[in-house]
Amino acid sequence: MTAAIVFAVLSALSNACSAVLQRLAVVNRTSGARSAWRAAIDLVRQPVWLLGALFLIGTFGFQALALYFGPLAVVQPILVLELIFTLGLRVFLLHDDIASRTWAAAVTICLGLAAFLVVASPAQGMRDADAGQWIAAVSIWALAVLALLLFARHGSPARRAALFGAATAVVWSVDAAFVKQAVDVLAHSGPLGLLTGWPLYAVIATGVLGTVLLQAAYAAGPLAASQATLLIVDPLASIALGIVLFQEHLNTGPGYVAGAVASLAALGTGVVMLSIWAPPVMTAEELAPLRHGQVHRPKELTDANSVV
Repeated sequence: MTAAIVFAVLSALSNACSAVLQRLAVVNRTSGARSAWRAAIDLVRQPVWLLGALFLIGTFGFQALALYFGPLAVVQPILVLELIFTLGLRVFLLHDDIASRTWAAAVTICLGLAAFLVVASPAQGMRDADAGQWIAAVSIWALAVLALLLFARHGSPARRAALFGAATAVVWSVDAAFVKQAVDVLAHSGPLGLLTGWPLYAVIATGVLGTVLLQAAYAAGPLAASQATLLIVDPLASIALGIVLFQEHLNTGPGYVAGAVASLAALGTGVVMLSIWAPPVMTAEELAPLRHGQVHRPKELTDANSVV
């Protein structure tokens, strides 16, 4: 279990590094009237963007290792630490002055996560689910996604963004389950077994679908709504999927259940607080002093809604 926790933390850190570096590359890109393809080529040529891409590969690798060594109910909640790592990188790279309430939100996330892992004490269950279990679980989660997308057709921008974020989270919880299965196939059957088996292609399909839904969530409304919903629903959907599909075990006594619910509520509260109170999105104007070797300390905005 220790290995799972370590690799999950490394995955969250790597994803934060990737997000910040690639965002730096985007805002650093020379502006001008260029085609989309030319702009993309210029972006890929930037060392900062390439370094971010390497961290993105590391994110997937660390997550796969974490899921091999531990249950979904442990790994997926830990990935929310990406928010805190991103905040730290903002301090390190942009010398941001982070408000006390923002750090309080980060501490709330850490305490909620730690309390859940201690109280619920998730443990590995059955390694291999049969075809019937996979079909039943994926069908139920697919119906949940369809229902969320149906409700997301109408309403305020914040409501639509939140529902799209929830749909993305459900898809990514299924993707994590497929990753776990794919790593098991690789460990037992080798690369050839991985290439000839279904889990690898299921990972690709759900990964693409999740990315598309994420972009729809960003376009639908405020980032705070989609980000908070995504980061809250993903662990919950993953925990449920781990129990249903892999028979992962959690402490189930009344006191344990109450403690786990309270812990997850604290984690969710911290995510919402941090999504709302995070520093503003990085812009080219923010980065200009850094290019000239100057220290820049932008003030936090009360309506900021992104850590990247």
